[in-house]
Amino acid sequence: MDLGKLLVNSDQIYVMRVLLCPDKFKDSLTAAEVCQALALGIKKSYPDTIIQSLPLADGGEGTLDVIREIFGGEWVKVMVKDPLFRPIEAPYLWVKESQHAFIEMSRASGIELLKKEERNPALTSTFGTGELILHAMNQGAKRITLTVGGSATNDAGMGMAAALGFLFLDENGKELAPIGENLMHIRQIIPSQIEDQLRQVQFQVATDVRNVLYGPQGAAHVFAKQKGADETLIRQLDHGLINMATFYPKQEIAQSPGAGAAGGLGAGAIFFLQASIHLASEWILDLVSFDQHAAQADVIISGEGKIDVQSWEGKLISTVIQHSQALQKPIILVCGGLQDEDKIPESMQHIPVYPILVPPIRLEEAMSQAASYLRQIGEHLKL
Repeated sequence: MDLGKLLVNSDQIYVMRVLLCPDKFKDSLTAAEVCQALALGIKKSYPDTIIQSLPLADGGEGTLDVIREIFGGEWVKVMVKDPLFRPIEAPYLWVKESQHAFIEMSRASGIELLKKEERNPALTSTFGTGELILHAMNQGAKRITLTVGGSATNDAGMGMAAALGFLFLDENGKELAPIGENLMHIRQIIPSQIEDQLRQVQFQVATDVRNVLYGPQGAAHVFAKQKGADETLIRQLDHGLINMATFYPKQEIAQSPGAGAAGGLGAGAIFFLQASIHLASEWILDLVSFDQHAAQADVIISGEGKIDVQSWEGKLISTVIQHSQALQKPIILVCGGLQDEDKIPESMQHIPVYPILVPPIRLEEAMSQAASYLRQIGEHLKL
């Protein structure tokens, strides 16, 4: 069926509707720019098609930009501490009407804020993320959503909690600096004087990581190496995470899916903030009312910069596919590059995928001219 054509049904003319709902193409295009490029191409070949753009995000970098596109809000810039306690200006999104603050922890505590030689999860802290939370609370926030990912830290939220007034003492009653290597030395946690104020705020964490806090599938063993840790340090950090977990009133906090996100910040948010943890892709789709928009579409087009084995396993793309299939809507994917084609689940092998990166196109060209290539893909889609 040609979706660009008008279908005449006795007494009415029906126009096909296309929903564009991609993630960003990292280091190339925002999700909104992907939508714009595809729409231009589709309109050229199918001028009568009604196109709705619904940019999406995976809970990491760029999530706040997508939220602002939909809900508005203003950027609030705050001077905070970076992962190594240096002053840095970091923004969060403030939606005044709903008294809702959206905070990307990577803006204050992200690995991209550090040079490669500076990366060391024994010395880094989420203190700056806590400062953003405190500022949002003082703005009058009743809801705070913390999106986590891309962290430079492995402190189980110790730094965040310290910024909010919690104190961490060693066996001699001496206050500990809130950094990863000190997790194993904690012997007492003094509650914050603003705990009552914290309990008046609804906190939620959005993450696409489902790891537990410690152990072989925990924060240190899975993620600390990419943050600069060697094998010895990884074992020390894991020991520290185990020690922190002894202070939790419920052991299941440490075993909760997502507890190990952002170096254990997930567990820290549950413990110190009484936050709920949500799979970022499901949270995003719920936030933008995806099912309502998809129900009105005749075909759904999604995608991301790189589609690989991870894309099919709980990431944004797989969640979009699951929702689309549940609604019995056909779906098409676009991407910068397609990898791991032999690992596509059988239930998804029928989905058309249109990559930019096909010979003789080179990677640099695919990234620098992504908008142009996406317009061409949109123009030649077999809808």
